[in-house]
Amino acid sequence: MSRPIIANEEVADADGRDSRLARRDWAFLGVLAVLTVLLVADWRGAFRVDYVLFSYDFTGLDWLFVYALAVLAFYFVLPLAIKRRRTAAYWRRLRADRWATASFVVLVAFVLLGLFGPLVFHPDRPVFGEMGPYGVPLTQPPVGFDILWGGPCAGAEIDGRCHGTWQYPLGTTPGGKDVVGMIVAGTRVALEISVICVALLVPLATVVGTTAATYGGRVDEFLMRYVDIQQSIPAFFVIILAQETLGYINKDTGGSLLLVVLVFGFMNWGGIARIVRSEALELQEQSHVHAARIAGMSEFRIVRTHVVPNALSTIFTAVTVQISWLLLLETTLSFLGIGSKVHPSWGYVMTTSARSDFFPTHHWWGVLFPAIVLAVAVVALQILGDALRDVTDPRMK
Repeated sequence: MSRPIIANEEVADADGRDSRLARRDWAFLGVLAVLTVLLVADWRGAFRVDYVLFSYDFTGLDWLFVYALAVLAFYFVLPLAIKRRRTAAYWRRLRADRWATASFVVLVAFVLLGLFGPLVFHPDRPVFGEMGPYGVPLTQPPVGFDILWGGPCAGAEIDGRCHGTWQYPLGTTPGGKDVVGMIVAGTRVALEISVICVALLVPLATVVGTTAATYGGRVDEFLMRYVDIQQSIPAFFVIILAQETLGYINKDTGGSLLLVVLVFGFMNWGGIARIVRSEALELQEQSHVHAARIAGMSEFRIVRTHVVPNALSTIFTAVTVQISWLLLLETTLSFLGIGSKVHPSWGYVMTTSARSDFFPTHHWWGVLFPAIVLAVAVVALQILGDALRDVTDPRMK
């Protein structure tokens, strides 16, 4: 009779250890504390962290991007690196789908271009006189096209028409900036808001969804009613109202991309939380979860080891949809002139070209090419999100 008692005590002890935060969680909290100290020191002017480490003036969006990268590193990249066999199995399943593989390659290129592209192109350099950055003349057409133009021409000038050149394959903007460089800058902005979106939506939705499913009753009722109220308020109008209010108070704070990301992140997690709750309710009825609960496993450990991992497949799909909506939303706001004027997003490039006096005869390339890049990114996200649902779902063979 003593043997089962010892076994139960061992289970309780092990559960007690696992019920606390894991070493990875403590490490992340340590990194988060360091980032907070650096942010406060930089903000108060005690120590210019951004200039010392990166020779770059960090904005609030950049600091939030660093936090989001830390979240992905600890809770996405690190688990994949540790569990190599599972990662290899995911990759084999993904390669079986050609469209998913192609989308994965596109998004990897998207990430690399967003991270390192601005270091090469420097598209944010100011334009002086008639010449843009790197000596790029104003109003250059893309390769294979020509325009009637009497100004400086980088390509061949035949019969008063300026022909495109491979030096600037997609032409230049009305401000004399290379469209390729501006697309790269827009890719950095899209990458930042996508990563921040994931870092905001997934933790909030997961905590609320699992809490509602685990405790039920009044807790579930309260959280779900709050989600109903939140989803009844369109984030689009909240962003417009907040942008206009800030612009009225201070013209320098209007058009904040950080505000767009924060409002979207804190107002659009409700749908994902409902999905997590539904998955959690279904998973808690499984036999292995009942067995774990009978063995004395705490609810915290059950959620962490059984519920959340099995709900990740649906979370991935829902998050990719939200990222796509955010990219389209930010582009729409920028095109309407409500978005950020500091961060050169794809929508900013499109609206500056479309509002030119010579559009659409000239500068149509400043609208077409960023729109194509946006469409490719959104479609790749949708395809890869659907594929990840099948790849990571343990119930799929």
